[in-house]
Amino acid sequence: MIFFISFSSISQDLSKDLYGFNKSYNLKSLSKKEIHSLIKEWIGQNFESPKDATKYDDENKIIVERSFKMSPKIIQTAQNTTSNYKVSSSLNFFFSENKLLLEMHLNDIYSFDGKKGEPKTNWEIISGQVDETFIRDLLTRGFMNVKQFGYWLAIEKKGDAMAKKAVKYVDKEIKKGVFIKRMIKVSDALNNEVKEVFDSIEQKIGV
Repeated sequence: MIFFISFSSISQDLSKDLYGFNKSYNLKSLSKKEIHSLIKEWIGQNFESPKDATKYDDENKIIVERSFKMSPKIIQTAQNTTSNYKVSSSLNFFFSENKLLLEMHLNDIYSFDGKKGEPKTNWEIISGQVDETFIRDLLTRGFMNVKQFGYWLAIEKKGDAMAKKAVKYVDKEIKKGVFIKRMIKVSDALNNEVKEVFDSIEQKIGV
């Protein structure tokens, strides 16, 4: 039996420094040009506008921007607050003879009542480490930043009024347990979509 494409690969690895995922492939029967051509075909088949999605393309590297299908809203009706999590990615393909390195850089933002948090500060969602500690921090950060609570805090005239209200609010949410369940689903959906992308590319290159 002849194997036309033999390969070895490291696992699809999480990288906090990369803020995303990476995987390398040794495609012994494919030339650098052939690997490049297959990736170009994959982009053409998986993007509505491949030209717009492609931000860089030469013989050594291709960079494409890819939005995620998931963009969940997490609504807290009791406090009339709305949370939202959005994520996009940059797919970087590096080519060499018989080899492909794929990096998926993620860019995510969590917003609370319309006010966006700092980007790339939700590693726990990406890495599947959603627990009570993370949820407490996430909700506290959101509560401390939104404007709608400003009036309540001003009339209390206490230096730690915001912190006290934040603790009370967050404790209530933790006790209900709804938010953490929703965020676990968000984390699972994100990682499932990442896996789908890598699986699709691997199918194209014959892995």
